[in-house]
Amino acid sequence: MTKRRYLVCILAACAVLASTLARGARRKRSEAEVYLSNEEFKKLDRFEAHSLDKADKVFNEGKFRQAGAEYETFLREHSRSLAIPYVLLRKARCLHLNDKRHEAIREYNEVLDYFPNAVRYAGAALYYQGWAHWDNGDEAKAMKHWARMAKDADYRKHPLAAVAINQLAENLARQGHVESAISYFWQVAVDFRRDNRKATADARHRVEEHYYRANPNEPKLRQLYKECYYIGTPTTPDETIVKSFAYWDKLRQKVRQYARFTKDQDELKKRFYAYWAAQLDGKFPKEDDYQLDAAAFHLAADGDVGAWIGRVDAQFARNAKPGDFGRLVKWIGLLAGHKAKMMEYYNKLDFSKMTNAQIVELMKVLWDRAGNAQMARNAFGRLRAGKMSDGEKASLARYLWERDFDLGRDLCMSMADKDRGKHELLLYYHHKRDAGKGIPLADHLIGVPDYATSALWKKAELLEVQKKYAEAILVYRRIPDQPANLWRIASCYERMRKVEQAVKQLKEIEAFFKPYSARAALRIAYVYRRAGIDKKGVAAFRRVLIKYPDTSESSDAHHQLERMGVTRIKGGVRDEKEDE
Repeated sequence: MTKRRYLVCILAACAVLASTLARGARRKRSEAEVYLSNEEFKKLDRFEAHSLDKADKVFNEGKFRQAGAEYETFLREHSRSLAIPYVLLRKARCLHLNDKRHEAIREYNEVLDYFPNAVRYAGAALYYQGWAHWDNGDEAKAMKHWARMAKDADYRKHPLAAVAINQLAENLARQGHVESAISYFWQVAVDFRRDNRKATADARHRVEEHYYRANPNEPKLRQLYKECYYIGTPTTPDETIVKSFAYWDKLRQKVRQYARFTKDQDELKKRFYAYWAAQLDGKFPKEDDYQLDAAAFHLAADGDVGAWIGRVDAQFARNAKPGDFGRLVKWIGLLAGHKAKMMEYYNKLDFSKMTNAQIVELMKVLWDRAGNAQMARNAFGRLRAGKMSDGEKASLARYLWERDFDLGRDLCMSMADKDRGKHELLLYYHHKRDAGKGIPLADHLIGVPDYATSALWKKAELLEVQKKYAEAILVYRRIPDQPANLWRIASCYERMRKVEQAVKQLKEIEAFFKPYSARAALRIAYVYRRAGIDKKGVAAFRRVLIKYPDTSESSDAHHQLERMGVTRIKGGVRDEKEDE
């Protein structure tokens, strides 16, 4: 006999939690089940263990009516067994899972009435009883049971309680009892941080949302984080936390996370930003990002652009250092919408002392944030191209393709590896579907081993762009990448209206590349269908059903046959012959 007994399986129960619930609706969920522990199982005699193992096996197979009978037999034959609370719970579960919820509720009461101190099973009975009422459409009774679970000193620690209490809190929140709901969410976030991480994360999010957005309260969040061991521990002194940059940096990030407002929430938005700007003020003057966020929060709260620029200026001056060009570029980006101020910082640059990386970043800021292409081109002209690697040139060229092709082309042509530069240009022409310029480059690169395969692909695809399918097929056949090239050959044949050649190519894939067999068979059916050869298309779809029954392609084939109005779907090659 296999010694399998598990602790409470709580993970599946997390699926029942959702942020919004339809009142009175029956929910689809994966239930968690409670099993007899190893310690309890070892205390059973041989006959009890055999009988219970048999019942549990049937239960685990989903045969709940038969399992219920097995548990009933156990109760009659082993009425003094230590496993009685567990068996009563399982008997009730069989009724519940067999949709006999009223009977199940009475059986759950048996556990609660006679074994209230068997918390492992009584707590589960209370949890499931709530779901039985919920499934019956009686939300009030469900909440009553879960409230009892939340308040009981023992039941509230049951692993299943996390989901029940979150459910209770959701209901209270819908009814407008926000503070009560938050207290329950808080309870789950703290009590189940190790036992049910999914429910804990959901609950903590609800508390955070309340104390960041609806009712901003930094001390409450600090307390929550301590109790959750998220920042510090319950015994960590507050003065230690409030001096910690890690804590305030975490809060700063969370403020951004919860800064979601609709157009009609302007007042809430201003109050939100005003509170958090005030909280961040006066701390960590050396931390640029922190201070810039604080300035941004003030701007979102009061809309005073002049004051925001003043804060940005003050922060730059506070930590200014000679030759800090990276920081200057960052400030130019910040002030991109205020040209005069942006130029003030731009004029502090000394290109002769800047690195290529700093100049590239400046160029991107000017192009993408300031929208000033001319200044960006001027910055590009300050680059020391001779000190750039081919990799750096390739990366910058790709950035420039959609902004200034000529600059990108010049970068490619200046690469030390001339063939790499040509390959970068080929990638561009391929992207632009420019066969006229791309194919000559591809022809050259086909003779360069490092780029030959890529060049063959690009040439074949550009020939397809020109609808030169026969020429494309010849190139595809040269590519040492099967079956990827074979799919494209089949596609070319189909576009040439050479249906049988396309089908022949797909049959080759089906026969010799087993991972793609079902896909190739389905593709054959589509080729026939697109060609208007419906009889062969139907037969090919049926063939997929028979030869590849447990695949997504089989499901697709079934759906297509229904769309085609085929009533005798489960046929195959035999049906095709019969139709003939």
